[in-house]
Amino acid sequence: MGMLQPRNPNTFANYPLDRAGHRRKDAGWLSEALTRDDAQICAFRKDQPLVAEGASGLTPVWLGPAVLGLADKASPVIFLGLDASGAPHFAVSMGVRFNLDDSPLAGLGGFEDLRGSAPSLSDHACAILGCAKSLLDWHRRHRFCAHCGAPTDPAEGGWKRVCAGCATEHFPRVDPVVIMLPVRGDRALVGRQERFPPGMYSALAGFVEPGESLEEAVAREVLEEVGLTVRSARYLHAQPWPYPSQLMIGMIAEVLFDEDLVLEDEIAEAVWLTRAEASAALAGGATLSDGRRVFAPPRLAIAHHLLKAWAEEP
Repeated sequence: MGMLQPRNPNTFANYPLDRAGHRRKDAGWLSEALTRDDAQICAFRKDQPLVAEGASGLTPVWLGPAVLGLADKASPVIFLGLDASGAPHFAVSMGVRFNLDDSPLAGLGGFEDLRGSAPSLSDHACAILGCAKSLLDWHRRHRFCAHCGAPTDPAEGGWKRVCAGCATEHFPRVDPVVIMLPVRGDRALVGRQERFPPGMYSALAGFVEPGESLEEAVAREVLEEVGLTVRSARYLHAQPWPYPSQLMIGMIAEVLFDEDLVLEDEIAEAVWLTRAEASAALAGGATLSDGRRVFAPPRLAIAHHLLKAWAEEP
């Protein structure tokens, strides 16, 4: 049975499967589950899932055990969990040389970039495919032991690798990133980088460093990026971000009132928005008093939901 959990507004959150962690160490059960008629297997090639057009958008193509004969033998089979009916779900990589058109899978769909197709997929599909993508990518990057350099082997349904030389265990990593909206009074600060589409402004963000709390990371990043001092920071919600495997930790940062902006090189521009301007930016675009047009990141990004949550606060 799956766990009850609060609704999260972010894409790639709200994982619908029971991860069934107790099954990962049961090699016999995993082997048998891969032969079951109700086994559901999603296929990836170059980090792109196999999806098809459905009645209400894109949907993952779930395949049966026969696809294992086509999968890349150098890549592990990932156990993703159990659905409400108890059906086991897995993910496999087809390898970079796999030709869909010349395979038994021809006509079932296409391998599509997950970031580009996410808006057309259901929330649950995004969560499953995002998890699978992160794990498959991690296995590809960690075939050798960081301790002794010997090859590592997948274990526990793809949730661990074990060194063949020194027996060191390696587990999938998640990189924590604080993403925060600096606010003071009834205004919030958004910034833009040169690489952003013209007019798009977003929240500030940065990786959490070793030995740092979330609050300390928020204070450091805000000071480094825009020169403001954080008075307090509060957690809002988080987003798994499978590019390749980050956890975006959404925060609201209260900053001091009497400081000017000092932008680092990474931030090309920054503007203060009222709640009304933020709402307009979310709805398609706001025109500021200086004539600038500002719009928010798309719903795919946690920055969109941070700005929305602040704009709608009473």
